[in-house]
Amino acid sequence: MSITARLLIVLPVIIVFLANPCAAQPKPTAAIVPMSSGSPYCKGEIRWEDHNEYDVDLLRLALSLSGSDITVQPSCAEYPTEQRRIAMLLSGDEINVVHFGTNAEREEKLLTVYVPVYMGTTGLRLFMTHPEVLPRLDKVTSAHALKTFTIGQGMGWPDTDILRTNGFSVTDGGYMSLHKMLGAKRFDLYPRALWQIIGEWEWMREAAPNIVVYDKIALYYPQPIYFFVSPKAPDLHKALQTGMERAFETGKLWHLLQSHPETARSIQEINLKNLRVFRIQNPLLPQKSIDVMKKYSIFQ
Repeated sequence: MSITARLLIVLPVIIVFLANPCAAQPKPTAAIVPMSSGSPYCKGEIRWEDHNEYDVDLLRLALSLSGSDITVQPSCAEYPTEQRRIAMLLSGDEINVVHFGTNAEREEKLLTVYVPVYMGTTGLRLFMTHPEVLPRLDKVTSAHALKTFTIGQGMGWPDTDILRTNGFSVTDGGYMSLHKMLGAKRFDLYPRALWQIIGEWEWMREAAPNIVVYDKIALYYPQPIYFFVSPKAPDLHKALQTGMERAFETGKLWHLLQSHPETARSIQEINLKNLRVFRIQNPLLPQKSIDVMKKYSIFQ
């Protein structure tokens, strides 16, 4: 066959392909999440099927309910900061889904799965502290009084802006060092969400044995954590939105939150009836998320 004849056969296919950019992006077969190289799976100590972080198990649940055949896979590396994860999602080369707190910029740049991962319990913040601070905390009767304490937060966390906007003094640090900074008295309070505080304290006190959980007061502001998907993976986003809605509607999301090893202890052991809760505003929450919280948050 001549070169001319071959071109006449191939050319229409090329034209159709170029006219349809979506044809160059096949549907994702995996939700790829960042995974610390120091985790048991990445160190080769367990199988991926045995890895049971809450967010990974929720991804597995949502995808199983979505009607898709997308699976969850890890990308092992030094665990990136939130700002680095945003950049990684935008490129879509190494990972295509993460979970973290929302703000207007993230909802604008990324594909947001509008069902809160922890059903709104992230905004109820209890405190880790050190024993010398306890007598002062016992005297707190308002959110205004809490502003006399210094607070530790992770670099790039939306909570930092929320707290500073409300007049709190915030010290930044890396997530893996904040509990050590608290133990060294670099700040007074380390707020953690209802669903996470007991589980985190259990492992954090190994490196900072003097830190304690104060379970008599809490700060509340509406701040959902969502799954955010790379703009280059719209089919994954659609599957996760469908699956998360079904997980909520069937009660399976609430069951997972109550029973998962990562979240159950905090939810079961913190006596909400004994908490004095001081509410502050989140002026940075986009209107879409305000509406989402009214539907999905157990505190709204």
